[in-house]
Amino acid sequence: MNPLTCARIHLDRLRFNFCEIRKKIAPARLIPVVKADAYGHGAISVSRCLVDEGADFLAVAQYREAMELRDSGIHVPILIFGRLFPDQIPEALRAGFRITLFGVEDINWIERVTGNQPVHVHVNVETGMGRVGVLPEQEPEFFDHLRRSRCCVWEGLYSHFATSDETDKTYAREQLNRFNVLIKRLENKGALPPMIHMANSGAVLDMPDSYFTACRSGIMLYGHYPSSETSRSIPLRQVMTFKTAVTHLRRLPAGHNVSYGRRWKTERETTIAVLPVGYADGVRRHLTGRFQVMIGGRYYPVVGTITMDQIMVDVGDDPVTVGDDVLIWGDAENGRIQVLDVAEAIGSIPYEMTCGVSRRVQRVVVDDHCPIGAD
Repeated sequence: MNPLTCARIHLDRLRFNFCEIRKKIAPARLIPVVKADAYGHGAISVSRCLVDEGADFLAVAQYREAMELRDSGIHVPILIFGRLFPDQIPEALRAGFRITLFGVEDINWIERVTGNQPVHVHVNVETGMGRVGVLPEQEPEFFDHLRRSRCCVWEGLYSHFATSDETDKTYAREQLNRFNVLIKRLENKGALPPMIHMANSGAVLDMPDSYFTACRSGIMLYGHYPSSETSRSIPLRQVMTFKTAVTHLRRLPAGHNVSYGRRWKTERETTIAVLPVGYADGVRRHLTGRFQVMIGGRYYPVVGTITMDQIMVDVGDDPVTVGDDVLIWGDAENGRIQVLDVAEAIGSIPYEMTCGVSRRVQRVVVDDHCPIGAD
């Protein structure tokens, strides 16, 4: 692990984002999504912070992620988005996890391995994502089966938007309409669970009629808007500050090649700063030629091909020295680099950038205890 390169995780900023989102969606309940190691931020420290701040429900993608949180002493209910298989269900029951149902077979598995013990379940329904969930033509049989189940305690109903982070909300509204039709049909039969949730980060920002009784938020918790097409109706602070330091300075003449493939050469005599970070750490190789870092409050271009362990920066004639701090992305005292801007430079999204910061990069958890609303 390179001690010069680290990702600082600012819990005070996480609290700020959590409280701003919760304020926006009230009285709906906020379900923080902490899957994928809290989008690369460290699921245990992030979850503990959120629970301390008042989160009473969490969500993850996989059984293993939920077990990691339980084993760390986090006791609030945890919804698992992914499918659980029969060998995982008994332990999930003992741990009090919320199990997602996708079809009749999930109910059958639960009844076969748990006997008459109650299991809290959430139903994922297909409204247009085209990925997983109970299909419309399966709904009558499925919900009849669920109501007859001797052990499934129906706690939640949910679906997922495919395009809520786009300017054109036409398709998202079609999905929402399908979900509302199902809710009305179930309501007429007197069969609605207490938790109904569909809004993700994009919908939280722009579709308040999708809040229902709960909302799920992932990327916004960590300080990023899901795309440049959403509104900025909630103020956010970037939780991760990805930093490194200058390890070498090389004065090169005009016409000198830099890095693999000779993609870039100096146009004049200049100083090249070498940084001990590369694509093995999460600085994507596709950022070659599309990326700037910050040193001492000034932006400098990354030049030459990004390599596994090092990147090169053209600092010209500026007084940069070995050991100077370098901001890859995040909020710093003397400036900011938005993860969204870095991601969109290569056609990516903030989710992929923060999740891509590898385990080789040390996470340093900091907490400045800034009061909510303070600058």
